[in-house]
Amino acid sequence: QMNSPANSGGLNHVVAIGIAAASFAFVAPWRADRDPFADTDQPPPPAIAYPLRGYLDNYRTEPYLAAVLERTLREGSSIVLMGSSELTTADHPAKPVNFFNNELKVPLLALGHAGNQSFSMHAQLIAANISLERARLAILVSPSWFVDKSAKEGTALAAFLEYQPSPSFYRVKEQLDRCDPLSAPFPAYLAEHAGELGAAQPIVRWMTRNATATDRVRYCFSQPWDRFVVDLTTTLKSQVSSFKSQVSSLKYEETSAWRMPDIGPEEWDAIYRDATREHLAQCTNNKVFVNDAYYTEHVHGNTRTLDTTALPGNREFRDFVRLLDHIAATNGDPLFILQPLNPYVYTNLPDLDHTMHAIRNELDQRNMEYFDMWISDTAQFQPGVLTDVMHLGPLGWYRIDSALMAKFR
Repeated sequence: QMNSPANSGGLNHVVAIGIAAASFAFVAPWRADRDPFADTDQPPPPAIAYPLRGYLDNYRTEPYLAAVLERTLREGSSIVLMGSSELTTADHPAKPVNFFNNELKVPLLALGHAGNQSFSMHAQLIAANISLERARLAILVSPSWFVDKSAKEGTALAAFLEYQPSPSFYRVKEQLDRCDPLSAPFPAYLAEHAGELGAAQPIVRWMTRNATATDRVRYCFSQPWDRFVVDLTTTLKSQVSSFKSQVSSLKYEETSAWRMPDIGPEEWDAIYRDATREHLAQCTNNKVFVNDAYYTEHVHGNTRTLDTTALPGNREFRDFVRLLDHIAATNGDPLFILQPLNPYVYTNLPDLDHTMHAIRNELDQRNMEYFDMWISDTAQFQPGVLTDVMHLGPLGWYRIDSALMAKFR
């Protein structure tokens, strides 16, 4: 566990600073031939096809993509669909990553898995540090984020770190050095989770203890070595130039500008009917419209209730509002998709109506478009929208495909 900055005596401070300064001649050449943004030595980044398309669960295996994503959002060259666990469900032609890339030949990047919630997405946009004016951005919003434990705790640290590789931390550090107010939530989140960080990288510790002016002074004198390493990494021009040249030299597969095809209302109706029929054929042992295997393993005829949290204490709702504020401040015009839950299995969904209404209200106040799939009673539920109790089924995905086509035409 990471302890708070030590309050050692002045002599210790001077000695520590002296050791750090004396070590410059040794450390500089040791780090000069390394990518300053990498946790460990890495080979040059592979060729990346552009526009970006396909599915990526997080950035751990492809840290350079966090920087390359900036270009996609800045130019709007691909649709970027951010979500959480629904993106990792069983593969189906209806899922946007398949429907757009394979059927429509329109580039779409789906990004996320369980835990990629409001603040995780917010932090990714902070690291991108660009205007979202041209971005084709869509965000899947799960009601499950705003209930139970998730409502009280928001984005978990482990999930946050999956989407913040080392390059992102240094990108955000540059913003902090410029006193960019949009970057402030990043170190504030780390400071809040300081006790969970353990043996974090110097850049993480620097951000954590640099969250306030007081901490900045304490950090400078109590942890000079970490500060020295961070500053060295970000100021040696040869290192920064090395990283920039690596990113700029990526071999992009350029494609011509894409055009959204047309699908008429009658064709969509036929697609919806087929999707519903397909799903119902897989629901033979229950009347709650989930597929047989899921019902046998997880439901067994039982119902469930959700632990709702009032808005003043709902951390996830607060994070969601701050995500909206960031998007508004960067001129974004995304599509939000409010997903449903299964009202046959969850019996107290009306208790969540107030939260969903508040979410709509925040979106309306900022003139942000959303596709509303939320329902709280069985009379309005459409079989096939969900394949289990909360994850989208073929009908639900096709309806989202239609909404995405209309938004980004």
